[in-house]
Amino acid sequence: MSRFPAADADTAGLAEHAAAIRALAQAGAGDLQATLRDLRTVLLSADPRALRRSVGFWGRLIGRDIRVAAEARALRKRSGLLLRQAGIQAEHLRRQHATLSEHAQRLRAAGVRLQQEIDDLARQQATADPQAGASRLAHLITLRSAYDITLQQLDIVAANALAIAERHAQQLPRLTVLLDQQLGVTAGAGHGMQLSSAARAIDELEAHIEHLPAPPPASAAAARTTHTQEAP
Repeated sequence: MSRFPAADADTAGLAEHAAAIRALAQAGAGDLQATLRDLRTVLLSADPRALRRSVGFWGRLIGRDIRVAAEARALRKRSGLLLRQAGIQAEHLRRQHATLSEHAQRLRAAGVRLQQEIDDLARQQATADPQAGASRLAHLITLRSAYDITLQQLDIVAANALAIAERHAQQLPRLTVLLDQQLGVTAGAGHGMQLSSAARAIDELEAHIEHLPAPPPASAAAARTTHTQEAP
């Protein structure tokens, strides 16, 4: 429960801030990334040379190419399921984008109300006792800063979720055709080139996911600020 009266402008904002932080904690593209790596393994399995190259010299030295080939044989039977799974996970990212955007919109509105109270208190201090409400004003300014940090994170993660989903949608038809071709076909030179091209497309998508900017460490501080302000 807040230590301030329910009528204060930051009371509702605290709840919105806490909900936004929870949504950020649940966000991520890890499931889609794992599925894409499985699809990449399936594609590479039809081109033994590409598969061996994919694990590198040290990987071949310790037998990792043998292990990857065995994994690929098992995954190949599930290629259709993996494609559907990737589609579902991409759709989840689109919903995630919408959810995070809604949290950002509500938190911006809370920030506007909070800023209005900050401005009112600042005017009161200017026309009355400068010490009156000083601690309250400092509290509100700190809280507004925490809102701004969380908003930046919401915007970044939401935009990334949408970008990944859209990029996957562009690649999905190509991957579907190549996996259909692969079934029951021994990879020839030309087919191997096609599969390697598809693997490169997945590599590009993986690189995009892996290099997404991580939420800054300040998110933990923002969460602590919210919990502190809500403490009795």
